[in-house]
Parts: sequence; structure tokens; C-alpha cells
Amino acid sequence: MRLTFPNGEHAAVLIDQGQVGIGSAIGGGTVVAIPGLAPLHAVFACGRRGRWMTVPEDARVVLNARTVRRLAWIRPGDLVCLGSVQVRIESDAPPPSPAAAGPGVEVPPRHVLRGLNGSWFGCCLPLAASPVVVGRGVVADLRLDAAGVLDAHARFEAVDGRWTVRASAGAPLRVNGHAVSAAVLQSGDQIELGEQRLLLESPGATAHTAPTMSAAAPQAAAPWPAADAPVPPAKDLSGVYLLIAAAAALAAALTAFFVYAPQA
Repeated sequence: MRLTFPNGEHAAVLIDQGQVGIGSAIGGGTVVAIPGLAPLHAVFACGRRGRWMTVPEDARVVLNARTVRRLAWIRPGDLVCLGSVQVRIESDAPPPSPAAAGPGVEVPPRHVLRGLNGSWFGCCLPLAASPVVVGRGVVADLRLDAAGVLDAHARFEAVDGRWTVRASAGAPLRVNGHAVSAAVLQSGDQIELGEQRLLLESPGATAHTAPTMSAAAPQAAAPWPAADAPVPPAKDLSGVYLLIAAAAALAAALTAFFVYAPQA
């Protein structure tokens, strides 16, 4: 994944495996130094567990308009606010356009768009038929009353066995953080229409993103270990079993002595 800075505070940062700290201090875990932030404002990590972000107790971090406490999973398309600094999470590559994508597979029977922010957070909008126009006007099949959403903002359609999205003229559209005019979608893709973020979910299909967690993650006792942290070895209990066997043998010997010993 890539960390991009829409307002130009820093060049894009690629995270393949490992972690990147963002803050105002140079050193001490901070890789990206930006004035005006806390010394270590947030740590972004990518590893075998997925993609996540940890936040020190004294830092203010907002993910998709929801405050983060200590820990949150992140996915391509998320917008993170570190104070006044915006960080957009992008996938490694933009989604394919409908013209470049080849034939797809059979479309799963159920699809929903789940809201990730604003008044639609947690709500599911079904894609029951194709095509589906999403916007805030009366012409829309699914109406989204959110900032930056136009009357007929985008059109979702099943083409050649794949769901596609296409923006209307002048309508801002992002998929997994990349600005596009049209794209082929997969389960787990995040679509941004204006300031509204939606997650495409296809029950029964395999998602290609990291495990999901609420944008406002519960407090954790400690941050996740580094991506390359060693796995603790399994405990060896053989010594415990030897002590138990020795104690049992000693008890048997004492019992035999007191029972069978010759009387004076």
C-alpha cells in the first residue's frame, strides 16, 4: 500500500512489509517528519496480519471521520487525518478500467455497498439489480445525501460477469484511493463518491483486502507487534511431567516404608 498526502506535506510513501511512523520528531521511530504533528503521531504497518495503524495516547487521529483510539485496521481508500495533515491510503496499483479488463466470472448472487463514514456508517445498500444509479437526486436508485455527492453521481453495472462503476461527467470518483472515471470492482474494494465512502461486499465471494475492523477501533492493551516480530515458541511441558512422576514415586516409596517396615 501507499501513503499519499493530498495537500503536499510529503511525497508518497510505499509500505510493502514493515512499518512507517509519522510525526514531527526526526528519529525515535519516526520515518516521515512533518512539522506541527505530535513527535510520533501514528504508525502505519503492513504484514502478515494485514494492514493496521497504531496511535499513541496523546495523538489525535481521525479515520474516515471517526476518532481512532490506539488501534484500527486500514484499507486502501481510507482517509486518515493526523491533526490538520491528511493521509490517503492507496492500493499498490489502480483498479483496471472496464475496457482493459477481460471476461469475468459469474457474478455472485448478492452484493451490498456498506457505508464507512458519515450518517451511512454501518448501513448496507443492496445492489439488487443492474444497472444501479447512486446519487442524491430523485433520478438515483440508491440515494446518498452526503457532501460532494451529485444528483446522479455514479452508475454501478454488471458487465461480462463483473461489477463496474462509472462516474457521471464532473463527478469525483476514487476506488481504493485512486482517482478514476470508471473501474472494474472486486469484493472488498472501497469506493469514494464525494465525501461518502462505500465498501463493496459480496457475501460468499472471496475478498482481496485485509480483515476489516470498525474505523473507531476498541482500545488495545498494547500495539500490534512489528510485521517481522518472531512468533513465540511453544512451551515445553516435559519438565513438569517429570516432576509430577518423581513426586508420585517418592510418595509411593514413603507409603511402602511406613506400611511394611518391621516394627521395633
